[in-house]
Amino acid sequence: MTPIFRRAVTLIEAVAAVTVLAIIVPPTVSMLVTSANGRADSVMIARASALADLVLEHVLADSCSDAPGLGFDALSDPDAYLETTTTGLYDRLSAACSPYANVGLSFSLEISGLVSATGEVTGDAGEDVYRVVTVIVRTPMSSADPLSIRVSSVLCDLS
Repeated sequence: MTPIFRRAVTLIEAVAAVTVLAIIVPPTVSMLVTSANGRADSVMIARASALADLVLEHVLADSCSDAPGLGFDALSDPDAYLETTTTGLYDRLSAACSPYANVGLSFSLEISGLVSATGEVTGDAGEDVYRVVTVIVRTPMSSADPLSIRVSSVLCDLS
């Protein structure tokens, strides 16, 4: 073979290789980006779950506490229980929740009035001895709109 023919074959091979790469690389990169977004979303959901657990555990501990301003009866005034400066749940949890807030997570709490074991108000003081506490955690998602995760627990007065 002559040297010119060898160069032509090399040029054809190079064009074929570039064409194949141009066809294969974009879908591969797209798949990697989708996978990375899915992984990031999974991590954020795990963080949101951990934050909800942290908050719910504190509420449970508070509802069983005999410390002044705490206990099951403190939940009867959610605004005071949550918002009171320095002693409210939001202030007491601020240090523990700051790593979650730093990555964009936030939470709020809903505390129901007294309900029965079925979750409904019966008007019977002997049956309406429970409260439903719901933690709503909002988390940013890389591949979709922000997600709100709701975790609820039913508490009762054990004293």
